[in-house]
Amino acid sequence: MKKTLYTLLVASLLTACYEDKGNYDYNFSELNEITKVTFSPATVETIDGKTIELQQPLNESETTKRIEVALEQTIASGMDNLEFMWVRTYINEEGHQTKDTIDTKGYLEVELPVGKDMRYDVLLEVKDNTTSLASYTNFVIKTRPIFKNSLFFLHGAQGSRKLGNIETIGAETKVRTDAYQAINPEGTNPFMNAIGLSYSTYYDLSHNDMKQSNNLSIYTSKGEAFTYEPFGLKYKFNPNFIYPAGTNDFMFIRNIETGDPSNYSYYRCVLSRDGRFYIGNYIVKLYIPGQYASDPNHQTDYQVTAATITKNHFVLWDAKNNRFLYISKNDSFGTSEYDVLNYGQWMTLYKPILDANVDFSHIPSEANPTGKKAVYAYIQYRENYDEAHPFFIFKDENTGKFYQYELTPLLTEDDKDGKSKDDEKNEGTGESAFSISYKEMRNFEPGENLNLICYNAYFTTNYIFYADGSDVYRYNISNGDKTLLYTVPEEYTINVMKFRVNNSCSNTGDLGYILTLGLSKGSEGAIAEIKLNTASDLDNEFEPLFYNQSSDGEKFGVIQDVQFAHEYMYQVPNY
Repeated sequence: MKKTLYTLLVASLLTACYEDKGNYDYNFSELNEITKVTFSPATVETIDGKTIELQQPLNESETTKRIEVALEQTIASGMDNLEFMWVRTYINEEGHQTKDTIDTKGYLEVELPVGKDMRYDVLLEVKDNTTSLASYTNFVIKTRPIFKNSLFFLHGAQGSRKLGNIETIGAETKVRTDAYQAINPEGTNPFMNAIGLSYSTYYDLSHNDMKQSNNLSIYTSKGEAFTYEPFGLKYKFNPNFIYPAGTNDFMFIRNIETGDPSNYSYYRCVLSRDGRFYIGNYIVKLYIPGQYASDPNHQTDYQVTAATITKNHFVLWDAKNNRFLYISKNDSFGTSEYDVLNYGQWMTLYKPILDANVDFSHIPSEANPTGKKAVYAYIQYRENYDEAHPFFIFKDENTGKFYQYELTPLLTEDDKDGKSKDDEKNEGTGESAFSISYKEMRNFEPGENLNLICYNAYFTTNYIFYADGSDVYRYNISNGDKTLLYTVPEEYTINVMKFRVNNSCSNTGDLGYILTLGLSKGSEGAIAEIKLNTASDLDNEFEPLFYNQSSDGEKFGVIQDVQFAHEYMYQVPNY
């Protein structure tokens, strides 16, 4: 019993003398904590997560790039209390996956190959030596070719015109007045006589090799057309590829396109100033319509001033003969670049250009399209491309009034079920291919430049957009309401207006909501961009962009044309 009491007494004394080394009395508000980690260049959210995009070096002097980190801490400042460990994983030059660990305080240097893709997957550990606590951040470093997802613009006087570029990488925007000179410092400017731009991107089916094809086409005042790979401005297709053989005086005025490149329903029609036109599909190649048509009703005498493209037909206005024309899309267009390059000389179109025989007799003389000027044509096809009707906008130059005409495809006797409204059985029979209805476009008041009228398939509401002087308007065709959307700054005048894209492809994200404006003020030019929301109102969360000089301070010339060039999968569709 005495032994037991002695043991308890000793244990009690030992307990009384023990000092608790635990952190039970810590005041966490007094501990330093890393609350925010940011990088320069800044990260952007992509399908890979947090990503730092770096431009592929153009030469060996640009191959080393530094990533710097900035931290926000609750108590400490500076980096004296911190240790940095960068763990990066990448594919080396031999094609093997490599992982290395680098200890550098506040920065990471990476080596990038000239003109090639490179990717680093990085884990950053930042350890606070005062607390032994650590913060972890995962991100990706990827290279991108120059000019990827960027805006090209033609500016300056003809004969000395340049191709400029506005490119945003992460949080940095690079503005160049001469994109070609940035790639080829010693080269001769090939864009001196350029008058227009167009763009297409698709997966080429050559030899079942699904390779992305990006094409920036340049049309010149000398009746030529060239195509460049836009991401690096590498020469790709010469005029003999784009324009039909034997033609060298085609003066580009407008590119018309409808459809969806993702399902190869995309078609184009290019108009010339003299009323001629070429047609094509998603491949850059253009064709003379009906070049080998055997139909005796094939039309060769015309002056086309406006056109659009439906599911089954090209539909056009012939100003010379005051009539609508149409052509079937079901023709011998090339379906791969390989076929066109190797067999293009034998590829010709057989479907004839036909008189649509549209009856205007029921339309009052003051509204009859005869003698009026066709200024624009479109189809509303975002929701239902198969059923979209052609719409044409005409101006009565005597009264200044505008009229809209809707063409409705007519059924044939064989189409009792009503499923096919664009049936080719009517072709060449002399029967009307379309019926026509009209309405006066009250309060529709575009300025003198009627090329500033545009429609965009992104918006399902019946809106037309136009510019007048320095103002951008939205016009509701249904009720005649017009809304001032935006006024450009600094007394500039709008002379070019294009949405970044206007097709129905789901891969293009929100590009169709951004409207690009080419401006002029005397001999100087500028670029402005605004963004609309799904309701076609000005998106107030998007700060309007404005550029009138390069990053080096060189002023823009008057803007001739603009074109956004994007990779095919600009955004992964969210199905």
